[in-house]
Amino acid sequence: MLNLELSTFYGDFEELDALAQLLDSLNQQSGLQVKTRRMHWMTSWSDLISVASLGSGPDVSQIGNTWISSLTGLNAIRAFKPQEAQDMGGEALFPGAKIPAPCWSIPWTSYAFVFCYRKDLLKEEGIDPETAFASQKNTLETVRKLADSGSKGAWLTPFVPSPYPDILHIAASWVWGSGGELAAIKNNRPQTTFDQPKALDGLAGWLDTYRAVSPSHRLNARDCMSLFRDGQAAAVVAGARAANAMFESCDEEMRANIGFASISNTPWVGGDNLVIWKHTQREVEREKQALNLVKFLTDPQNVLDFCKQAHSLPARKDALENLYPDKHPLYQAVQTINRNGKSYPAINEWRSIEHQLVQELDSIVHEACKSNARPSREILENHLHPLAERLNRTM
Repeated sequence: MLNLELSTFYGDFEELDALAQLLDSLNQQSGLQVKTRRMHWMTSWSDLISVASLGSGPDVSQIGNTWISSLTGLNAIRAFKPQEAQDMGGEALFPGAKIPAPCWSIPWTSYAFVFCYRKDLLKEEGIDPETAFASQKNTLETVRKLADSGSKGAWLTPFVPSPYPDILHIAASWVWGSGGELAAIKNNRPQTTFDQPKALDGLAGWLDTYRAVSPSHRLNARDCMSLFRDGQAAAVVAGARAANAMFESCDEEMRANIGFASISNTPWVGGDNLVIWKHTQREVEREKQALNLVKFLTDPQNVLDFCKQAHSLPARKDALENLYPDKHPLYQAVQTINRNGKSYPAINEWRSIEHQLVQELDSIVHEACKSNARPSREILENHLHPLAERLNRTM
């Protein structure tokens, strides 16, 4: 019996249980023994670098979809042949409906953020639920009205200590929705652009949503969702997975009162891809079975079963449409994410940019919440211009 190892950074019980059930069915069908190695999200990058450097470890790994450009530079990833990628779903799997060449990883699940709102509580504040989050301008007007309301009309967005990459994921949607960029390639060199006018326009709106949260409601994501579920908040920013799990657990009366909207018309979308490590090629059978494992995990029905149980968004468009038909309350938000969603630039330097930008945004939020009189734009410029200059010098 051949033993394979799959590394994952799932930590939630529902995700782990869904994956375990999926792998159990594969083990029974194939005679393989696929074991999982859990990596903590905050240390998984360094763990994967160790695998790449040592040339040993898991056969297949779950990775963040922006990590591939850095990993390929270490010559440790096995590329998928065009026919292999096509057999797994081809264009149904890849953003832009085009298989990349070379194809280093296969998309598995997606992740994004949404606004969750209570239609009844918005109406009590004189806000039309149908248009409350239809644009960034409308969103800011809604947030400001809720900030002036009572406790049941509270506006919530999570406050989590650094390092908290989600703070950048949410901000990116505001930047791109305003026509700005975080980084770009200029004269064949990467350059930060998050301190340029359009990007700052988006970030100013994003920062205003934090400043609108009452000091007594500066809570983590779980507590924010608990208040929302209990009818103590009219709207909250949440991960699509948490939003879906919350909706599935509601009774019919509450479901009728809940709506969802994308963060912007060009929302950030992340996700997890699957890679095969090059060291599997030392054994013909191991490489073959590693490929079969990826095929199994990305199979339409298996992706559907996994995402149903884990409340995740499938990367496959056919599975996504199956999970979120046009009558589902999350349908419109999911369609915007699927059609217009944008990922971070695939440049080797992005990991460093992301790390430092997350830290700076955390400092910006804390300063803004302590200095109510200072304009958001001024705070952003004071922090981001020096950071951009420093990063551009090093690149």
